[in-house]
Amino acid sequence: MGVSSPCGGGTPRTRIGRGAERWGRARGGARVAGQGRAGVELSAVERWWEAGLVGGGGGEGRPDWAVFAEEASAVAPEEAVAPEEAAAPEGNVANEETVAPEGNEETVAPEGSRPGLSGFEWVLRPFTVCAGERLERGVSERARRLVDMTAVRDDLERHLSGRLARAAARTLVLELYEARSAGRLDGDDTRARFRDFLGRVASRSGLTALLAGRPVLARILGRAALDAADAVAEALERLADDHARLTAGLLESGGDPGLVVGVEPGAGDGHRGGRSVMLLRFADGTRLVYKPRPLSVHGHFNDLVAWFNGLPDSVDLRTLRLLDRGDYGWVEFVGSAPCASAEEVETFYRRQGALLALLHLIDGTDLHHENLIAVGAHPVLIDVETLFHPPTTATATEDPAARALHESVYRVGLLPQLLVGDDSALDVSAVGGGLQAASPVLRADWAEAGTDRMRLVRRAGRFGESANRPRLAGGGPVEPAAHIEALCAGFRAGYTAIAAAREELLHETALLKAFAEDEVRVLVRPTWVYSTLLDESTHPDLLKDTGERQRVLETLRTDVLGTVLAPDLVDEEIAQLWAGDVPLFTARPGRDRLWGAPEQALAGRTDRTGIARVAARLAALDTVDRQDQEWIVRAAMATASRAPVHRPVRDRRSRTAERAPEPERLLSAARSVGDRLVSLAYREGPRSNWIGLELLDDRYWRIGPMPADLAGGYTGTALFLAELAALTGAGHYAEVARTALAPVPKLLDALSGRPADLRAVGSGAFSGLGGIAYALAGTARLLDDPEVGSWASAMLRLAGAAALSEGEHGVGAGVAGGLVALLAAHRDGSGSGSGAAAGAEGQEIRRNARACADRLLVADPTAGGRGFTTGAAGLGWALLRFAEAAEAEAGAGVAAGVGNAATRGSGVGAAEGSERYRLAGLSALRAAVAGEPDGARGPGGRGGSSLRVPADGPPPGARASAWCGGRAGIALAVLDAPGALDDPHLAAWSRRAAEGLGRDRPAPDDSLCHGEAGLCELLGHSAVPELRAHWIRRAGALLASVEETGARSGAPDGVPHPGLLTGLAGIGHGLLRAGFPERVPSALLLNAAG
Repeated sequence: MGVSSPCGGGTPRTRIGRGAERWGRARGGARVAGQGRAGVELSAVERWWEAGLVGGGGGEGRPDWAVFAEEASAVAPEEAVAPEEAAAPEGNVANEETVAPEGNEETVAPEGSRPGLSGFEWVLRPFTVCAGERLERGVSERARRLVDMTAVRDDLERHLSGRLARAAARTLVLELYEARSAGRLDGDDTRARFRDFLGRVASRSGLTALLAGRPVLARILGRAALDAADAVAEALERLADDHARLTAGLLESGGDPGLVVGVEPGAGDGHRGGRSVMLLRFADGTRLVYKPRPLSVHGHFNDLVAWFNGLPDSVDLRTLRLLDRGDYGWVEFVGSAPCASAEEVETFYRRQGALLALLHLIDGTDLHHENLIAVGAHPVLIDVETLFHPPTTATATEDPAARALHESVYRVGLLPQLLVGDDSALDVSAVGGGLQAASPVLRADWAEAGTDRMRLVRRAGRFGESANRPRLAGGGPVEPAAHIEALCAGFRAGYTAIAAAREELLHETALLKAFAEDEVRVLVRPTWVYSTLLDESTHPDLLKDTGERQRVLETLRTDVLGTVLAPDLVDEEIAQLWAGDVPLFTARPGRDRLWGAPEQALAGRTDRTGIARVAARLAALDTVDRQDQEWIVRAAMATASRAPVHRPVRDRRSRTAERAPEPERLLSAARSVGDRLVSLAYREGPRSNWIGLELLDDRYWRIGPMPADLAGGYTGTALFLAELAALTGAGHYAEVARTALAPVPKLLDALSGRPADLRAVGSGAFSGLGGIAYALAGTARLLDDPEVGSWASAMLRLAGAAALSEGEHGVGAGVAGGLVALLAAHRDGSGSGSGAAAGAEGQEIRRNARACADRLLVADPTAGGRGFTTGAAGLGWALLRFAEAAEAEAGAGVAAGVGNAATRGSGVGAAEGSERYRLAGLSALRAAVAGEPDGARGPGGRGGSSLRVPADGPPPGARASAWCGGRAGIALAVLDAPGALDDPHLAAWSRRAAEGLGRDRPAPDDSLCHGEAGLCELLGHSAVPELRAHWIRRAGALLASVEETGARSGAPDGVPHPGLLTGLAGIGHGLLRAGFPERVPSALLLNAAG
């Protein structure tokens, strides 16, 4: 459909949505509004259902879904009527009795109510009526005596009606659009015409035309209705079988709870014929959970927890009582309950930490916020189907840090895990998730619902509050960041207790072996992929025959939806999706196979059994691993912090004695930081990397393997280790630096083969290709490694190409950063070969630099604020650097007698042209300082940070001392920009601001970005020698912090992580800059050597 299609809603924001639009072909839908002969039944349309068969199969007769669709069509009203006047549909169901929707009900919901689909529920009422009748016929008299059938049938029909309406909505909206466009609807206003459409399409002829014209839709509707009715009937029959056992033990009332008065199906994904977890409600208020799968793994988990609770210093974890009946089972229902005191909240988190240790050691995963309930001081797991989980395709990566993270405690799913979108982020974990929030992923919704202008739009969905977080009585959910120590204490205790008792678990007759034949679920890809595919593949263009929809489902064979899986796995995924199920794969911990459909083993084997993997993990438990896992716990918890980015929580740091730190002590402290980085590195074969904390969009922290960028990636960390190796001669620093850069050649190949991606990556100095090129060039020089130098040269060319089309202009992620990186390379000849090749490469660098400068000339310098990394200060600084280089080159050309027009045109810039760049740079710097406090003493004698920060100044949460967006960065830009200090106002402002910041209280962390290391860069700049005393004090504070308490990063809670701007590498770099400024160029200023 075109972008104006009401069922397409323009260009969908999800990749699957775009796939559905792309595969769909407009082939002319069946006309249903006011067309067709009255009384025509679907069964009279010859072999209408054939196009709904997959692969042309299906046997000789009609498939069951087609028979059901014909029965539903037969009970639709013969005449077209509007919902307010709905008459009983004529006909019968299976020759039993006439069934009709209730008449005179208002079925057209106002916009925003039940996503605006209640009118469509009325259209599809014959399907829910037939499903209700099928349920009635499927329940025996023995089960009926235990059930209020009217109430249970109402629940089924209510649940099913919404599901069917969602499946048919896009098609019905398209038909509505076409009927309105053709003028076939009657009514004085939009709502009247909408009701007229509903009446027409709900008639027997209308419903027949709809289903015959789109047999795949009929298949989806019929299959869903059949499976829903059969699943509820099966659950009620099983209840009858087990009623005596349940009343004798599991039911909380301890006696007969009365009739079942409600069944809530769909409490979880539907598998194996639409079967899902159900919640049963009894007359006395008792509730019971039905699970249509084996519960032996849950029973054995309860046994394991009982053993765990018996270990010394146990935290007493609570489990759920259950009744395992082989293929299915029953579980007690628990509701959330508040904690009685703050002490109980602490106990809750200690227990959660211990539970985390236990789940990690038995390979648990996917334990998100919906799988845990806070019951007073107890975190209670309600689903443990994903224990002994085998490695997924994510572990096939060559990155040792990515593999280590996947195999770590983070995999369990309890710790904060952010889903990040364009405008928001959502934590879905059991520890940090569960709050009401907007989804970062847009979903299909309906605008102007209930009118003839109804159309599909993409909106952020809403997540409701769940019960996973503890709360105090009368209060809201507790913030987990305040209880990190309790969580870590519980994790340490649980880990240590299991390590001490591991021989009991590893014994042949012990608890671990009991899991061998249990069925456990295996997640081969995120379940949201399946649910999104099922939803997006209901586009009307995909419902005329199975071939169209099959093409969309076949995208599972590509990398569009993640890692490419084995062919037999994808075959099974597609088969289960055609059955209307969320695909389910299972394993048995004692075997090395995977299963798709029940008892159908798939090709291929895992590397070893689940029990063997857990046994190996138990055998490897030691103090080093526990510390590694605890670091991951703390780092993951830091990502859930609500503290403003660039304003870490202030601690009380004392001032230091005002004496210059000796270079030897600074080098020793830097070595301690380097040794920590070496110990944190995950190394395998020729490759090293770290698990780090990445700052996304300057708003959200995310734990993950380090990417390539300078700010928070492995190139920045490698640069510091190379600096340390050059100063100390220690080979192990150089070795780790080299192996950290091992993925660069593949990165170059990937970027070179996908030029369209260059614009998205950008040329920026800290999060783009320019910074990567700078780090590679510096590392190549320090390690005397020509190969790394060739990588720098190739990366620099890509940075230049990216800068020509990217949309960002700032230093950190945009054109200004690319320009400065090009200038640094031009200055020291990074990556240049010799002879003609070097000359050609130099000319390309100069051309790209001038193109970058020209783009900055027309950019609004304050569009990104006034700070260094995104705003006017950085743009002005970059332009003045370019102006200086242009003037110097022009002067050199004149001196050499080669100042002709051709030479000037190919250089960095012409002498007569450099003036406009200089003026533009000065203008940008003046805009940066406009309205900024100047750092003079305020009330009480305090320095600059006590003064007002303008509303349009640093980004929210930025401190005045922050290099990235605060006054410190603006002052540094002015002091370092060539020629800026010739402006009296800029010179006076920058010196006063720097002096005020020098007098200010100690920074809350040691980082380059907004801590002591960054302030040392400002106060130690050669343009302000008069601030030497302030530099001495700041450098002393930095050294004392590292020596006495260890380097404190700029991440939330000071969690140490490897990155350059906010992490250990940057703190180490700051120490080396303080001790050896002539040998260690400033990475913050992208200075070249010499």
